[in-house]
Amino acid sequence: MCIKPDAVARLLFAVLAFLPGTAYAIDCAGLPTSFNGNEFPTGDFFSNFNNSCYTVDFGIGNGSTDYGDLNAQYFQTYFKVDPRYQLIAVGSFPNARYFSVTLYDEHSALSQTILDTSIVPLTSKYVNPYLPGVPFESGQQYAVPVNFGGVPGTLQAGCTMDGYNVSVNGLDGTQRHPGMDWNSDSGLFQTHPGFTDHIVDTPEHTNPNTAGVLMLRAYLDISVLSYQTRPHFIVRDVASGCAYPAAYVQSTLRITGDKDTGDAWMDAVQCRAHNFYATSYLPQLCDAPPAAPNKVSWWRQAEYVAGTNPNASYTTATVPAGLPATLAAAGEVMRIRVRVPATPPTPCTDGCSRSGEEQMRYMSLSFLKPQGSTLASVADSAFTKDPNGYATLIVGTGASIPSWITAANGYTFLDLTALSDYQQLSLLDLRHMIPTVGFNCGGEVVPYRTSVATIAGGSLMGDYVPVVDYPVAATLPHVASALVGPSGCDVFAAGQPGIRPSCEVLAEPPPAINSVITQCPAPGCNQFVAQRNPPITINGEGFGQFPSGMPFTGASDYLQIIDTTARWKAGYTGDACFVSIGSWSDQQIQLVANVNQNGICPLAAHDQLHVKVWNPQTMALAVFELTVAAP
Repeated sequence: MCIKPDAVARLLFAVLAFLPGTAYAIDCAGLPTSFNGNEFPTGDFFSNFNNSCYTVDFGIGNGSTDYGDLNAQYFQTYFKVDPRYQLIAVGSFPNARYFSVTLYDEHSALSQTILDTSIVPLTSKYVNPYLPGVPFESGQQYAVPVNFGGVPGTLQAGCTMDGYNVSVNGLDGTQRHPGMDWNSDSGLFQTHPGFTDHIVDTPEHTNPNTAGVLMLRAYLDISVLSYQTRPHFIVRDVASGCAYPAAYVQSTLRITGDKDTGDAWMDAVQCRAHNFYATSYLPQLCDAPPAAPNKVSWWRQAEYVAGTNPNASYTTATVPAGLPATLAAAGEVMRIRVRVPATPPTPCTDGCSRSGEEQMRYMSLSFLKPQGSTLASVADSAFTKDPNGYATLIVGTGASIPSWITAANGYTFLDLTALSDYQQLSLLDLRHMIPTVGFNCGGEVVPYRTSVATIAGGSLMGDYVPVVDYPVAATLPHVASALVGPSGCDVFAAGQPGIRPSCEVLAEPPPAINSVITQCPAPGCNQFVAQRNPPITINGEGFGQFPSGMPFTGASDYLQIIDTTARWKAGYTGDACFVSIGSWSDQQIQLVANVNQNGICPLAAHDQLHVKVWNPQTMALAVFELTVAAP
């Protein structure tokens, strides 16, 4: 995976530790590596190949040096796209709070993902333990295939998957990520004339992705790691449907858990360009400085983070250099007061389940060193909370801690001095994952690269953003008390945010659309080209701030695409088709429209489109008309 060069970024993909699984002792010698028509006349794919002769271990890592959250397990493998093969992840659902399977393309950018609740179990005899009201039961199996564009041939009888739920969970390894596109940003190329073009696919899918990473995540996983509980992958020959032996896959095929090998397949130039555009060229925005007593400023990270969790938002705060030593010398501690969202009771071993009505699936606060490696992570379940979710975390860096700093007195305590390199603390990282519909205080509501602070002296996240200060340890109250803010979660101001460090609200121009184009392989393009699920960029001004969180999939009251030729509408509340909005700023919106040439909302060359954008703060409307071009 690509690595972000800046100090604020987390080092998402570093060297993985490999843990050997305990496999059944079976003879794996002499297995066929080519298939001529009758090697497997009986059984089926899973009875013949879901065993240690054919399953390959994913690389495994945790958040300490790899991914940022010490409460998670990460399983990953690199691949080169080859239409002769299909990669199939197999395993048992882990006893965890959260689970997902995600594809990243050769830019280390999110391509496709499937969330735990959407994974269909392998057969009807298994259940999905992540559905509301379903308690965990061990041994519930799943399979998620990654397709590389091959066309199946005549499948051997013993290599079929009849009766198994596999293709329904399919991911497409040939797809590149949508959005995060700078080819449509003319200002970038004026400022940096030699900047590299963004490599994208064509409307005809003739420039597909060539390499990537398959990542499985399990947060708060209490499963005991073994061959039976650890996920594996099987490589399938597309023509015959049969599987290649694990030894052959590891020695011959271009699928590996080895970082050094896999990194060479990724496009480092594009990764660096993404990093520069997202973190150096695009500005950080703010309405106001943080209100007292908060000593730090919380910002949502950029949209592009190599290998980012598709279901998480990251809100970070930089701490002063040398802070642990400074606090210790003054007899002070870091006090962090925050309201913890209501989360599920899972994982557990007593038959508990999530209701689906919790405010959020998962929350954690991590403490990071420069370049992104993690010192500590405190999960939602580790905080001592009052009945309303308010918590007080005391972080010790060397000062004497009073005896009353205990859970019984409402405190959570983290002794940072017990960790090596704690003096290098540089960043706090708040992770919010999967807020429920109606909970509007999560990190997702904060626009990318934007401060959470508002001109009203509050926060877009209300009390759910941490308040950090540095009291003298001996002056801490004997019983922790909730820090309740002056209001709930604030709304966006009617105006444009300032550019850091000039935090202010500027006058908002009336919304206007200058161009609506589909993603194209070079700067200067100005067409909207017919294609399935078109990636679209809307350029203009006065678009305001989208209030429903980013990324967003569905329909809203702020954007609509109307095909007056084919007579369909997409993106607006009540429309037949939805949109997936990747980013929304005052000057640009990037989205994917769920329309195609053969579905409910057919799109064809010469269709007439009307594109409407409402500024969510003023509800002023901008309209743009265009004619769809042929590929």
